[in-house]
Amino acid sequence: MSRIGILIVVCMASTTPGWAQQTREQLRAAAQAEKAKTLQPYVPGPVERYSATIQQALLDPPPIYTFIGGVFPGGAFALGPGARYRWTSGALADVHGAWSMKNYKMVDASLKLPAFAGRRIAVETHANWLEAPKVAFYGPGNTSLDSDRTSFLYRSTTAGGSARVQLLPVASVGGGLDYLDLTTGPGRLGPSIEQRFGPVTATGLGTAPTYTRSHAFAAIDWRDSPGYSRHGGLYRVDWSSYQQRHDGPYSFTRIDAELDQFVPLLRENWVLAFRALASVTGTDEGRGVPYFLMPSLGGGSELRGYPSWRFRDRHRLLLTGEYRWTAGQFVDMAIFLDAGKVVSRRRDLDLNDLQTSYGIGIRFHAPAATILRAEVARTIEGIGLVFAFGPSF
Repeated sequence: MSRIGILIVVCMASTTPGWAQQTREQLRAAAQAEKAKTLQPYVPGPVERYSATIQQALLDPPPIYTFIGGVFPGGAFALGPGARYRWTSGALADVHGAWSMKNYKMVDASLKLPAFAGRRIAVETHANWLEAPKVAFYGPGNTSLDSDRTSFLYRSTTAGGSARVQLLPVASVGGGLDYLDLTTGPGRLGPSIEQRFGPVTATGLGTAPTYTRSHAFAAIDWRDSPGYSRHGGLYRVDWSSYQQRHDGPYSFTRIDAELDQFVPLLRENWVLAFRALASVTGTDEGRGVPYFLMPSLGGGSELRGYPSWRFRDRHRLLLTGEYRWTAGQFVDMAIFLDAGKVVSRRRDLDLNDLQTSYGIGIRFHAPAATILRAEVARTIEGIGLVFAFGPSF
């Protein structure tokens, strides 16, 4: 090949990539321009919009709102008006009332003072009035019969104050003092309690005690959030002293201990959740614990599948295990097993003769709160449904 031919080939080799690069850039720009014509802004789905609304309401609650939830265990769905006011100092006042589908009524008021001491100490005052005309009582003990169901009226007025000290980011202690005025009477659903039980099997039947209640707690809490958690744990002990005024026969103490543990698996797509709960009461010689203040099992979070207040006695034990998995962006599923018992003697708090229930559920949640929980559970007495506005634990 002549020198001129070689020179032409070299020039073509050096210039062709530039032409190709320019052509590729033009094609890419044209494709991007064409794609931009069809692009639409992202539109959240209904579940995402609802979750965002709930989360915003939790972070910045409106001054006038509708209370939705429960008034008292066994009272079913309740609704009512509420109002709150937050001062720039951080103080918060809240007043709300509710009326349930079972004619349970409640009025509640609270005032949270501004936190101080580096926001480590919080003080609150509160008052509450409640009337529940159809509270269930099946008799005391772990072998009470569903066929012995009765009902009674429970009315309470409470006023008091409490304080909380945040010792560490995950550790806190606190306590408080309450005035508690109680009234009980005949029930308004099925047989009334006095038609089947007497003072021996229903301690305090027909009484209307007034108490000074002092209480204290210590807790370690490193969950994501009390309303929705996928890892961490809660370890808490509560102590309460119910001193009946005028030296009545129904003064007692109560201790509740709870351990919750959440074990995430596979980047928190799966979660193993465990709970252990124990309650014990104590009295002096010749005194008793009124049936309407005894520890109990049954309802939406304690031995699910059984109705609220299904089992009552002086002491109780509850063990729960759940396997949870992510079914959607704001939806979880869970299978669970509950096992527990109530006993009259503390030494009988063992793993023998446990009542059990098992089932499956779905939970709709925001990042830090459980919005709705629906579950179906099986017990030896049949199948029970649970609808709740909060976590199981």
